[in-house]
Amino acid sequence: MINFLSQLPKLVDKRKKRLGRGLGSGKGAKSGRGTTRHQKAREDIPLHFEGGQGRLVKRFPLLRGKGRNKPKISKKLKKKLFYEKNSRKS
Repeated sequence: MINFLSQLPKLVDKRKKRLGRGLGSGKGAKSGRGTTRHQKAREDIPLHFEGGQGRLVKRFPLLRGKGRNKPKISKKLKKKLFYEKNSRKS
């Protein structure tokens, strides 16, 4: 008796999604074709690429002086690299 409702024939079907009817519908542009034709489908997008917007790295001014714009290495990592380099020699 409990499964009675689920066994009845469905009278009302869900409406079919209307694809490709403008960006406001949420189903426009590529119309549910997955990522076959998007930017994600391209092979190499640089990590720093922000969709044509200026990169974060480029927004900051360079500092004057020699070696000031090099990436910072923590003291722990410096020590580790130093010991690794010296252990190879012996």
